Amino acid sequence: MFLTVLGRHGPYPRPGGACSGYLIEDGDTRVLLDCGSGVLSRLMEYTHPAHLDAIVISHLHFDHCSDLFVMRYALDQQDVREGEEKRQVPLYTPAEPFDTRKAITTGALFAQRTIKGGDEILIGTLHFAFTPMAHPVPTNGMRITGADGAALFYTGDTKPYPGMEKGPMGADALLADACFVNASQTGPHMNVKEACVLARNAGVKTLYLTHLWGKYDTEEEVKKEIDFSSTVVVKERGRYCI
Repeated sequence: MFLTVLGRHGPYPRPGGACSGYLIEDGDTRVLLDCGSGVLSRLMEYTHPAHLDAIVISHLHFDHCSDLFVMRYALDQQDVREGEEKRQVPLYTPAEPFDTRKAITTGALFAQRTIKGGDEILIGTLHFAFTPMAHPVPTNGMRITGADGAALFYTGDTKPYPGMEKGPMGADALLADACFVNASQTGPHMNVKEACVLARNAGVKTLYLTHLWGKYDTEEEVKKEIDFSSTVVVKERGRYCI
């Protein structure tokens, strides 16, 4: 299983960057996780959205879903052979906020399905198990297991909460929200040290830090706060073997 980081920033991208978006590949299976500002352009460096097996959105805040509004045009204009219908791409999102979900999906070539914590689905060779996270809108963390048994847990956006280590327990990789840099910062996101605590408590092999603050490139500040031995600050367009 491979993780390609299309965008790593939130709640808006730094110059030349993109918000949250990740391409997961397992054999011939390709799934897009989240689709924030700037992600569609990056995705099309690798594949057209009509060729995705599915899109899975952790939550319906715009820095995780806004490029779906323009992706509809790419799907409308997809190339098809004479007599073939344009493909609808499966899109998995939380049910709420309803108005955002309706605006994204109405009239678009998405085969929309709602998901919640506790649900499990199979997309190609990838198994998804969803966990409710702690954020102002319904947010699904997700454990993604490939054909060879390798497991990646993606937190989406969340603050710490009791028992949150159960979702990523023993995973090969933890892709974690690290919007806040130093330990004095708290709110609807984890800070870097809290992400490290989660990785340690869950016994994961590698921690991948993402969702960096778009106001400035925080990578150097992030590195100063890391206290988990196997930690990577993800790079945009970085490709990682899970």
